[in-house]
Amino acid sequence: MWYKTLMKPISLTLQTLYQDLVQAHLDRPLTGLTGAPHLRKSGGKSWWYATIRQPGGAHQQRFIGPDTKETRTRIARWKASAKDDRAFRENAAAKARALRAARLPALDMQNGKTLRALAQAGTFRLGGVLVGTHAFRLYDLELGAYLSKDAVAITSDLDIASFQKLSLAVGDHTEPELPEVMHALGLAPVENLHRGRPVRWRLPGSDFVVDFLSPSFEQNEGPQKLEALGVWAQGLHFLNYLIRDPIPAVALYREGVLVQIPAPERFAIHKLIVSTRRKGPGRAKAAKDLAQARLLIEALSEGRPHDLALAYREAVREGPAWKAALDTALYGHADLVRHLTRRG
Repeated sequence: MWYKTLMKPISLTLQTLYQDLVQAHLDRPLTGLTGAPHLRKSGGKSWWYATIRQPGGAHQQRFIGPDTKETRTRIARWKASAKDDRAFRENAAAKARALRAARLPALDMQNGKTLRALAQAGTFRLGGVLVGTHAFRLYDLELGAYLSKDAVAITSDLDIASFQKLSLAVGDHTEPELPEVMHALGLAPVENLHRGRPVRWRLPGSDFVVDFLSPSFEQNEGPQKLEALGVWAQGLHFLNYLIRDPIPAVALYREGVLVQIPAPERFAIHKLIVSTRRKGPGRAKAAKDLAQARLLIEALSEGRPHDLALAYREAVREGPAWKAALDTALYGHADLVRHLTRRG
């Protein structure tokens, strides 16, 4: 059931503390950096790389990110930074501890150690995007309102998405590759109809699973190989819209885990669409999709109405199937239609 809620705002002090934590993680220099970061062109785009010294003296080209203003700023801060890694961890841990003490959404041990291991291997640096309910839980501090409460924020799944072409183009890979990370964490691949191409990993004897996803541009939504991560991912329609232009976020576990999540306005629109695609037993999740969408739309309509309207118009322009799904999800909810079609 959809519902309207009076959102409790998060104090400006906590929002500022969180943004400082995110910036501290973004400014953390790569360890073992040798030489100056440099640009490489691939597929008509420019990407930043750094030379990293490996154990034993070997060198490797490490992917940093696309050639954007944000990436250049991070590189400039790295060069200017004189802080060692211990100072970073102590500073970040203090900020994360203060946010947890304020009862803001934090990760439990299982999700925390798994997400941290994925991040340390390079999953999010190489284009991985945290999606699903764990991403939704990080919008509280991004939008300055308590959104993730009750059943809308409960999940036993950890969902990671990435573009197959980006994963191939970066010319770098996680260390170790993610199947090795999964095995080290005690997770086992779940067999499916595509033998040898598992897209889901489960902790035996529990409901905890890690799903890998990738946009599908074909009629078939079969497994796709994410070369940079070394895993197979389930192809899904509409996912390209969700993970386009992700934003940085920090999940609260230990000193914080730097990840990428979808822009909140894209997450809201995508939830409307996927709620109409739930079939059979999956229909039970449609109410959760719609509840998360409503909470985000209401929050964005107050603080970022222009971004919300732009994201909605972009989705409608994707084609008739997209517009039909949105019309179906929004039927009978005129208040949300008004929020989505505002001009700012």
